[in-house]
Amino acid sequence: MQLRRKSLWFSALLLLTIPPIAMAQKQPQISREEIQKFLSKPADCDGVAIDSLYYFDFAGSGNEDAVVVASTCATGTAGPDVHSVVRRQPDGSLAELKIPEPTEQQWAALFGRIFYRLGVENGLLVETFHDESGRKDPLVIKLRWSVHDNQFEVVDAKMPPRYKASFDCDQAKTTIENAICYSETASSLDVALNLAYKTWLDNLDDAESDILMEEQKQWLQKRDLICGDDYRVVSCLAILYQARLLEVQSFRHLHPAAVH
Repeated sequence: MQLRRKSLWFSALLLLTIPPIAMAQKQPQISREEIQKFLSKPADCDGVAIDSLYYFDFAGSGNEDAVVVASTCATGTAGPDVHSVVRRQPDGSLAELKIPEPTEQQWAALFGRIFYRLGVENGLLVETFHDESGRKDPLVIKLRWSVHDNQFEVVDAKMPPRYKASFDCDQAKTTIENAICYSETASSLDVALNLAYKTWLDNLDDAESDILMEEQKQWLQKRDLICGDDYRVVSCLAILYQARLLEVQSFRHLHPAAVH
């Protein structure tokens, strides 16, 4: 009888020392077929085609979540349009974990068609964005799963550098303005054009300055009209700025009667 009491006491003590997570029931890994069925919508042409699939236990529960990048027929040439983290619930069903959207400022640093991929690095969920600007991975966001808050939280965000322009980039609001501020090529051309423009204004009389200012006003309107809706906005700006810089630098030759 004494031996039985000791055995029961030891078993109870062992249960108390086992962490709750370790006691959780081990769930089967989420299969590709389950993911495709779960993420497919009724309107999908041929369901979901998985481009990449990673598994990681973000919650430390002993059960791995599925990190999925996939494509539907709706994506066309825009690249994968499904980016999800899928978790198996205690009842065996699947649930998609919410991933925070980039901030307004982070979106403003991306131009044209935007693509991104999901991955896992050092226990973190990593979103890597790229666009039509030619910059390498201009935005990288790292997130950690918070067991306490039951959600992903941003722990790090690598933004692209912002360069000096002829205006205050802290006040940039339009796509054109942000593209100039976040592109080394466009910003350097913007500064060069502004310098050439102001140099001429300092050396022209009022009538002559009026000609240059009106030309510049019309060019800025044309710049915004042509490049504002171009998904290759950075390349578009570079072409227009290079042409306009040559025009301003050649003001003497283009307007011989206006210069004494």
